[in-house]
Amino acid sequence: MTTQELLSHFNLTALPFSKEIPVEQLLKLPSLQRAFKSLQLLVETRGIGLLLGKSGTGKSSLLRKLCFSLHGGLYKPLYLCHTSVSLTEFYTHLCAAFGLEQVFRRSKMFRMIQERILSLNRSNRIHPILLLDEAQYFSNSILQELRLLTNFEIDSFNALTVLLCGREELAMQFGLSVLEPLANSITITVHLDALPKEESFSYIEGRIRHCGKTSPVFTQNALELIHQASAGIMRDINTIAHAAMINAYLSSSPQVETEHVQAVIKQ
Repeated sequence: MTTQELLSHFNLTALPFSKEIPVEQLLKLPSLQRAFKSLQLLVETRGIGLLLGKSGTGKSSLLRKLCFSLHGGLYKPLYLCHTSVSLTEFYTHLCAAFGLEQVFRRSKMFRMIQERILSLNRSNRIHPILLLDEAQYFSNSILQELRLLTNFEIDSFNALTVLLCGREELAMQFGLSVLEPLANSITITVHLDALPKEESFSYIEGRIRHCGKTSPVFTQNALELIHQASAGIMRDINTIAHAAMINAYLSSSPQVETEHVQAVIKQ
């Protein structure tokens, strides 16, 4: 079986459950629209925010959409996803993101980064936004340092917006007394939950339509079973739906039936 054979069988122009889906398609879902509006509010109000959710609920897609939506002349997004690093290595990566030369003293890197942040705000009128993905893996020392890094002019000027993105256990870390100053500085918390059944159906059908098919590919019972098996997690929906389509193709079925989904679940 080739990809083209699968596409021809269902009269599709592209694979509907690949990673290449435009983020705009995801934002048609009400739950993700609400989450994105909250992230936009964080950018407008300038603060420290949390984006929390299980793996596969769309956190990375929202970060990607947020970056694409920012005006290049007003904002400078900086994305970091270095999980197992020391505090010094964290500052090294941050210096690289800001285009600063590498030095070996952490205190000097701290000053250089703060000076660059102030320069962007004051001279260039550009507000930097630090996006930290998989933040549940960052050490407490790095999380503590973030509060110091965002302290400008005796804590009277929000020169840096920070968005910490991670799984739900990240919120539990902020219950530690050592992280209380950072926890008290969080202005917006966004929780991404699993999709409810209606949105699971809309998500699957929307991806099919985006690939050129207007008639149903999945029967209603197949949709029900996919939602049940995936628990509404988009990444799992993608995996199950794609494999079920292959099963339907191999059995020469014009639609994905319950039996094709069941075969995936049993594997």
